[in-house]
Amino acid sequence: MIRVVSWWKAILAGVAGALAWEAAARLLIWAGVPMFDMVRLLGTLFVADGKSWLWWPAGMALHLGVGALWAIFYAYFFWSVLPYRPWQQGLVFAAVPALLAILIARPQLELMHVPMTRFPWSGLFGLADGWIGPLGIAFGHAIWGAVMGALYTRPVGQKVGTERAPKPDRAVPDLIFKPAPDPPSLSDFMFATGIECSYPTLDKGSWRVDQMATCGHYRHWRRDLELVRELGISYLRFGPPLHLILKGPGCYDWAFMDQVAAAMQQLGIRPIIDFCHFGLPDWLGNFQNPELCHALGDYAGAFAKRYPWIGHYTPINEMYVCARLSALEGLWNEQCTDERSFVTAARHLAKAAVLVTQAVRCERPDAIFVNNESSEFYQPCCPDPKIEKIADFENERRFIPLDLLYAHPPRDDVRDFLFANGMPKDEYAWFMSQQVPGRTILGVDYYDWNEKVIDRDGHADAMGELFGWYVITSQYYRRYKRMVMHTETNSRDPSDAPMWLWRQWHNVELIRKAGVPVVGFTWYSLTDQIDWDIAVSRPIGNVTPVGLFDLNRDVRGVGLAYKQLIEMFRDSTTVCPRWGELDETAALPPQPEQEKEAAR
Repeated sequence: MIRVVSWWKAILAGVAGALAWEAAARLLIWAGVPMFDMVRLLGTLFVADGKSWLWWPAGMALHLGVGALWAIFYAYFFWSVLPYRPWQQGLVFAAVPALLAILIARPQLELMHVPMTRFPWSGLFGLADGWIGPLGIAFGHAIWGAVMGALYTRPVGQKVGTERAPKPDRAVPDLIFKPAPDPPSLSDFMFATGIECSYPTLDKGSWRVDQMATCGHYRHWRRDLELVRELGISYLRFGPPLHLILKGPGCYDWAFMDQVAAAMQQLGIRPIIDFCHFGLPDWLGNFQNPELCHALGDYAGAFAKRYPWIGHYTPINEMYVCARLSALEGLWNEQCTDERSFVTAARHLAKAAVLVTQAVRCERPDAIFVNNESSEFYQPCCPDPKIEKIADFENERRFIPLDLLYAHPPRDDVRDFLFANGMPKDEYAWFMSQQVPGRTILGVDYYDWNEKVIDRDGHADAMGELFGWYVITSQYYRRYKRMVMHTETNSRDPSDAPMWLWRQWHNVELIRKAGVPVVGFTWYSLTDQIDWDIAVSRPIGNVTPVGLFDLNRDVRGVGLAYKQLIEMFRDSTTVCPRWGELDETAALPPQPEQEKEAAR
């Protein structure tokens, strides 16, 4: 296990625990209660007993230092291992240093004292002088552990309202504010990666986990952009930190993005700008707020106007996943767990995507839009009508945001579900009346947890790669008939990641041969991520090793494999020359036997 540690938080928690221990011990000693004096034992190593104004500061300094060191050990190896409350985890952990102090440290320190001290030797294992010493040490460690554990929480992320944007460090060239000489095109297949940029809030909106901060991108963004080019990658999915840029209605802080845009332009990187990635600015709250739709549309228009050379955009990242985890499963942002909240979030996200697209097209009519979504699929575990009905509905629910965005009428029961859970009929009609612009790509993300089985209790459990990206993408393509891009994939096992990369690429090759116009492929992300093994549901700090590079910016095996793949296929992979919506005569991939069986 590799994890990110908040060093100062651990040190302060350890020091606070040691102070609490000493305060309790000193009060008991002054009250005449038999209590082992750990600070005096430490201080009189250097100062003769009796001069308390000398030995107490020396002993206290050692006591605080040892407490801080043990807290760092706790933070890296023990924090969040047990399913207990923070103070209980600290209390359990304190048993380890307490046992070592009783059996080893105390007897050794007593032997080191000068003869005039009043510390008798307590024996080989510290028990020869009775139980007062061991009990006092255990009591002190219990106080230290409980206080330290209670204070060392949420090692990654920041309290909402305290986030700060990185400061610019050099002048920005005027070139980034001028249009590109040529319109964006797909003359080349888009081999891409991405900077993990999620920024959802937790704890009912009080704590934000900004992946760009926790993964070190704000410190190493220049190096990160250089790494993209070192692998031969030209396209980069990049989400400017919305919560740091969009300060209020019509109020923007462009300083960080100006710097990044200039460096991208200099390096020849073509960004695919992601306007909203699982979170909102503090002043907008969460995805139940209808104001977010126009706020994001205005922001997108201002962005496209400021950086007219940028031609590729993702209006909203994974709308279905965002709505589900925020408003149905209760992990992020509003943390709701009901159908009405899910529908509200889904329609707000879809409306925001429409308005973002329109706003960008006003500034950049030839812009290319990549609407990426998670490729979900639900399989019933058994021939039980109730289980089959749940799986069937979930397989329709996954399409709701894209159906609204692409003006594709959902199935009648899904439409009725939307109406029953708060969607106004005039808003539904507005969605269905939208003219979906051309130059739009359907992005289909795929991970080994995207395929799920509905068990006998009606719960969805990940079942790994069963049908694969080819089968599930075929379902999405048949529904929307749009150009496709494999917009996200990775493997949480670094040793298996190169093989996973090639399996995904062979899926792309196979579906292209079947007639589906796939125009790009993405390994996501450039570097490892934080806490995505638990869907960023808690700010634990565990590193999820899915990157082309680790967090030290050292290349992983999959990074070398991706570089080789790009070099091998860059010149031989062509794209469909025709833009726009594909008509009914467009080639459709054959339906695999496994999918036919699943449909039955």
